[in-house]
Amino acid sequence: MLRFTILLLGLLFVPSLFAQDGTMMRKYLLNELGDAQKNWQQCYDSLKTVADIERYQQERKEFFRKQLGKMWDRTPLNPQIVKTFSKGTPGKDAYRVELVLFESAPQFYVTGAMFLPDETKFKPPYPGVLIVCGHTKDAKATPTYQGVAALAATNGLAVFIIDPIDQGERGQRLKEDGTPLMWGTRAHSVLGAGSILLGRNTATFEIGDMIRALDYLENRPDIDAKRLGATGNSGGGTQTAYIMALDDRVAAAVSNCWLCGLYGGMMTTLGPQDAEQNIFGQLAFGMDHADYCIMRAPKPTQIQTTTKDFFPVEDAWATARSAKRIFDRFGFGEKLSIAEADGPHDWPKTLREATVRWMLRWLAERDEMIFEAADQPICTLEELRCTPKGEVLLLDGARSAFDLNRDYNDELFAARNAGNRSDDELRSMIRSIVGVRKLDDIPTLHEERSEAANVPEKLDAVASAEQFVFRAENGKILLPSLRWTPKNVSTGVVLYLNGSGKMADLNQINELVRENKTVYAVDLRGLGQTQGVGEYFDHAMFGTDGQDFYLAYLLGKSYVGMRTEDLLAVARQIGKPVELVTSGETVGLVALHAAALEPALFSGVQWDAPIKSWYNVVKEGGSPYPITNLVHGALLEYDVPDLQRLMKRQ
Repeated sequence: MLRFTILLLGLLFVPSLFAQDGTMMRKYLLNELGDAQKNWQQCYDSLKTVADIERYQQERKEFFRKQLGKMWDRTPLNPQIVKTFSKGTPGKDAYRVELVLFESAPQFYVTGAMFLPDETKFKPPYPGVLIVCGHTKDAKATPTYQGVAALAATNGLAVFIIDPIDQGERGQRLKEDGTPLMWGTRAHSVLGAGSILLGRNTATFEIGDMIRALDYLENRPDIDAKRLGATGNSGGGTQTAYIMALDDRVAAAVSNCWLCGLYGGMMTTLGPQDAEQNIFGQLAFGMDHADYCIMRAPKPTQIQTTTKDFFPVEDAWATARSAKRIFDRFGFGEKLSIAEADGPHDWPKTLREATVRWMLRWLAERDEMIFEAADQPICTLEELRCTPKGEVLLLDGARSAFDLNRDYNDELFAARNAGNRSDDELRSMIRSIVGVRKLDDIPTLHEERSEAANVPEKLDAVASAEQFVFRAENGKILLPSLRWTPKNVSTGVVLYLNGSGKMADLNQINELVRENKTVYAVDLRGLGQTQGVGEYFDHAMFGTDGQDFYLAYLLGKSYVGMRTEDLLAVARQIGKPVELVTSGETVGLVALHAAALEPALFSGVQWDAPIKSWYNVVKEGGSPYPITNLVHGALLEYDVPDLQRLMKRQ
């Protein structure tokens, strides 16, 4: 035992054929991104006529709606005006505020504030503008956002600001003391994890709330339903881009500090950001930021950017140029505009003014150079509180976005169990969802051995050892591997996978070799020596490679699918049925997919811990779970128990 352990440890200190490289997957995916960009450009360049553009618009709208997954039904809003008050000086800068509570879905409450013009200066019905908030904790009460609303209201526009989920008064998970467990981007990413499995997205909830907010505006007698606009900054700029592309009621739109481009600098510098900013498969399909503008052409649309934004300003201008060419083909090039301010990521005064001017021009037919006064009155946080205790979930019977996901989860569970599909039909569906080709279509791996000098020669051991790599994806993906061949006659072949890396548990490998088994220990892509490490997503909550996951997600790829193909290709390369031995839930899940899809390759499967069903991942809400273990829309058709049944029936 000691001698063999020394051999294993010795391998850690010899030159390696393949050094640690956590950037491999990112490089591979960025190369795929380049190919997707070429396809998008070719499709964009083919738009020569209005008919071409209208077909292009419809295709992207249908794709976008599909990728968002199932929305809830439009049920009664049950709006309540919980408080009304006035701000400012009558005849000068006065406006009224109505605090509004409505139900986006039954008992799924949205808090908002209506900023209304002074009726002594402006008579209803007013043009209505929806403001959606970026990632600020106070949301509608943030001075910048309510400042835009106040400026608009004092100039004759009605504005409705709503709190997004997990901001303002809309925490979706609370501590015992009634305060939010988490908020903003981190909370959105937690909701996004369970939503992915349901074929949804955090954006599904934001868009659903915006649709219902427009419903509310449309049904108010003091609002002109034919003159509605939408605007927002940062995360609110994301939401604005989505609703302006999908909802034809948005007659004028301004998206600030987000629209730039997904094929450009953001992916190569920052990498993917918030869960709601990543729509599954959009880059493979060909839906870039410019398309959010193109989908609504030729309705008035303004892109706003700042010179020092982390969303690249150069890409914002490129997006504007791409969109403007399409607007011009409709004969309305002037309806696509870009406004730039000098400074960091923000909604500065000049752009706030530009926003209100744009809305006045296109919604009120008033082309006026209005300015924001230095002493413009705004509201306090307490004044804009809609709920008695400051959180919607403290209202009687209130439900969260997690509850809506649980409802859908139960609905899908019942539908799956009511189905009567053959094993072959289920396997075909799993392949399609997870992205695994048939075995004959997976390219053969190339095996590249190291020099013999890399392995200690003078140790008395029970096995000889070699290190090498399997090359996949035309050499772009390397699977660092070790092989131990027993000195005695081999009694079988084991393929050993460890989610923490092939050398993470030397004792387990030692035991297998002492049973006279030939052992292959392999790092599947993005594990062990090629484990990706990003900075944006919480490592403890999601794993270290959240940004690589979302880059693959944007390209329509699942890590589970890519790793399953790696495993199948390695098992086939070995040339005889292998026993799979896994350690860790991540590789256990991959092994389960491989054995369910190609059972003839394996003589058995072992794992050292239960593999959590995806149903329970959604049910538990915010439980930590490696994000690379998620497959978009999996629960529409199958779950972990289905894989286990397929494997056992062989």
